[in-house]
Amino acid sequence: MKGIIKYWMALSMGVILACNADSVEVIELAKIDVEDPTQKGALEFDVEVTEIVKDTVRFQLSGNPDLIDFYSGTFGNAYAYKDQDRFYDVLANLSFQTGKSPDNDTEVNWDCAHLLYSTDFNGEREGVNAYTNALAATWKPIPHEFVIKDKPGDIADYQDSGMGDITAIFAEEKPVYLAWHCTTQAESKRVVFRVVNSSLRSVVVDDESRSAELYNQNQLDFKWALNPAAADQIGHMTTVPTVTSTTLNWHGAFNNLSSRSDHPLVGQFKEGYAISKALELPQFNAGKDKPMLLTPKNDGTWGEYEFIYDKAGVYEVVFVASNVRDGGEPVMKTFTVTITK
Repeated sequence: MKGIIKYWMALSMGVILACNADSVEVIELAKIDVEDPTQKGALEFDVEVTEIVKDTVRFQLSGNPDLIDFYSGTFGNAYAYKDQDRFYDVLANLSFQTGKSPDNDTEVNWDCAHLLYSTDFNGEREGVNAYTNALAATWKPIPHEFVIKDKPGDIADYQDSGMGDITAIFAEEKPVYLAWHCTTQAESKRVVFRVVNSSLRSVVVDDESRSAELYNQNQLDFKWALNPAAADQIGHMTTVPTVTSTTLNWHGAFNNLSSRSDHPLVGQFKEGYAISKALELPQFNAGKDKPMLLTPKNDGTWGEYEFIYDKAGVYEVVFVASNVRDGGEPVMKTFTVTITK
């Protein structure tokens, strides 16, 4: 082939090959130092508390992190609990409604029901020994003065008990049994007593939004332990105390008078314990705390960050800055802030 044919090729190694028919000549070019745009500099990060006004803390952030994990020190957002579950004790709040009837002249039976609790009941609420088991247990008044219907009237005219804190009855960390102790006095006219809408709630003080109902009326699972006179009231099942999924009833005999001759137990003292299943007050497991994720402004820089606390206290604030691309060690900054509002 006549003439010289030259081929030029630019290579990443910085060489040019000049070719002709007889030889190949390698020409070295000067290397150009081009900065890798994906390479990020060493992580730099700093925080300054610029102002604390009542419930508001302002921080000035600077440096080049890609992102920042922020821990305010509040419930659910505390660095100390990022790797461990947070358990909280809870309060136990009880409420219910009660009704009584009829409006008769037997005041001795108006006060026919009392709410008690036991931590030593043996748990056997059914069978021939249920009443004996109830008598053998130690029953104490609930340490809260609930409102219970006083004078009988319309049975459906229910009285709200109010919400009562009964946390103290769980202090021994033993199973707790609630019981309605009901009576009809001998040689008297009965008073019917009824309980509906019972509810035992766990209350998480640090975060009431996590509070929940532990036991409703049905889940309390009351069962009657009756003395012989209450268990066989004139043979009429409609007068024997009952429990349904929604209602607890203490009936009593309509006329508990021994002058009646249709049953040998008429006129005798009637007594019963409506006993719940074993109740426990569990701790609340809030799980591990999570950070708030902070990101830079659109131009990649950082500025002021503001956090508002919802209650007074001393909080450990933690910022953990990191760069995603270089995988280097994060930088942590810690502060203690006091909110006095």
